[in-house]
Amino acid sequence: MISKSPKLIALLTDFGSLDPYVGVMKGVILARAPQTRLIDLTHEVPPGNLTAAAYLLRSSFPFFPVGTVFLCVVDPGVGSARKPIALKAGGHIFAGPDNGLFPAALEGIPLGPVVELRNPKHRLKAVSSTFHGRDVFAPAAAALANGVALSNLGPAVRKPVPGAVPKPIRTKSGWRGEVIWIDRFGNLITNLGPSHVGKKSVIHLGVGKIPGLSSHYFQAPKGKPLALMGSSGHLEVSIHQGRADRAFRATIGTKVLSVPINALG
Repeated sequence: MISKSPKLIALLTDFGSLDPYVGVMKGVILARAPQTRLIDLTHEVPPGNLTAAAYLLRSSFPFFPVGTVFLCVVDPGVGSARKPIALKAGGHIFAGPDNGLFPAALEGIPLGPVVELRNPKHRLKAVSSTFHGRDVFAPAAAALANGVALSNLGPAVRKPVPGAVPKPIRTKSGWRGEVIWIDRFGNLITNLGPSHVGKKSVIHLGVGKIPGLSSHYFQAPKGKPLALMGSSGHLEVSIHQGRADRAFRATIGTKVLSVPINALG
């Protein structure tokens, strides 16, 4: 049965844009649910990086219309015993591998029903061991967009695999966090938030340090570093009209320390 109003499916993957994988997934969806509207959230998650995927999903899904289906395929365990799942949470539906991504992205949000995507009616006839995005998840997302009840996709999953974005750690001198995403501009987004960083904190990153917080990028001279609270509510380390990832030789996972000025002695 086709729903009267078109559903929105937002796709998040680590497939990139070089290969046709994303396009093929969209083709499967539209063949089964031609009325669906598709949005590319991102396909540039670093391969297999669940921390980055969870951050990107968490910082994005609240801005979508209620009932959006989020098809998220960052799946280093594809073909293994990990389950394909779908669940309801926060007024939306999420479909993807049971590898901790959704509990990490939805931390603090009650999870509704969780099911394993096992119904052969909502899979392709031949399921490969390497492309569940096409053969399992895309057909399931199409079914959900068509108004198929979650319970019709497969049996209940009692305990999804747990997952969490790394938490800041309290130290004697301050808070130690880490880089969890690097955006297109080279800005370093960390897991530190307002409760970990004050206006008079010093941010230590590698051999560099940044005193205090800025309110916008132009508050620092061109080519100089700054730290500010970004749009997602996370501390960002940036270079005015430059790339902080290159300047600090930072990658996802690089440690960042926030120290109150009065703790420096």
